[in-house]
Amino acid sequence: MILDKLNMMKYVTYTAFLISVLFAAGCQKGDSHYLDYNTSAIKYEGTVYDFLIHQPGVYDSLALVLERLPQLKAKLNNPQSHVTFFAANNRAFALALTNLNIARKNNGLKSLYLEDIDLGLLDELMYRYVFDEEKSVEDFKPYLDGVSVFSSKYGYEMHVLYQVLTSSGLVGGGQQQLMFSDVNGSIYQRYWDSTTTSSVDMYTTNGILHTLTPRHEFGFGKLTIYLSWYGL
Repeated sequence: MILDKLNMMKYVTYTAFLISVLFAAGCQKGDSHYLDYNTSAIKYEGTVYDFLIHQPGVYDSLALVLERLPQLKAKLNNPQSHVTFFAANNRAFALALTNLNIARKNNGLKSLYLEDIDLGLLDELMYRYVFDEEKSVEDFKPYLDGVSVFSSKYGYEMHVLYQVLTSSGLVGGGQQQLMFSDVNGSIYQRYWDSTTTSSVDMYTTNGILHTLTPRHEFGFGKLTIYLSWYGL
């Protein structure tokens, strides 16, 4: 019985030692991996618009909207432009339309689709994702509380906050991320609508592209606010 206990103690001690060695090795590898994360720029040999239309099944809805907004399409496709663009994928538009049409159905109105949305409203909402200066992650790092940015064409105030996710217990050792917010004209964050990026710093020939999480709702809920009662 005593030998069994001693053997068990040796086994536990050895196991703990082995785990600590593996953990230390893993941390060393992890430190290197996360310090190297996103340190080299991702480059695409084409415009922002080129990149979007060559991602089949990802940005089809956005491409459709840009066909309805030729001025914005031209801007994103102009080699002389210098833009930052936060790209919303198909799911972002689907989520916005789903929420809008649930509200419209409850109000006895027919469903609307991207082809039906008023061009003025669509233009205003789309430009909230576009900025007339190239802004990489490095440009947002110095601002501990984030920084206001003003959209192209309409000068609408948005807000960007740099953050690094926690990974494997290492605080600040994970993926770099931008929190992108519609401040709704308020200085109080409780009134802001926010989303985050899923990837950052895609360099194109005419700007920098940051992609938004699939959980984002295009327009930050504004389609439902503006159109849930509109239309007879």
